[in-house]
Amino acid sequence: MQIEIHGIATDGAVERTQTIKNNGFNPVWNERKQFTVRCPQLALVLFRVRDDGWIGDTTVADYCLPMRCMQTGYRMIALKDHQGNTIGPTGLLVHVAIDKNID
Repeated sequence: MQIEIHGIATDGAVERTQTIKNNGFNPVWNERKQFTVRCPQLALVLFRVRDDGWIGDTTVADYCLPMRCMQTGYRMIALKDHQGNTIGPTGLLVHVAIDKNID
């Protein structure tokens, strides 16, 4: 899985989780990713699920939302296909923590 921050140049970031092998229907990452976003009003957060095949990476599903719409706590991110259609009952369970005190 890949998490991307899009916004002003200093906020742009990409983090990837480890690849989960042979568990495409119920992968568990259990990883913590941290981003510093200086202008959340203009930032978008993109969650992207990728398939690391032997030919190359392909995007399986993704979801993008404005940073200002994110709320703290456990959240279910509904995944969409490349045409923007919801993919059945699929989703990512994520925990969001927001610290508004930037040094």
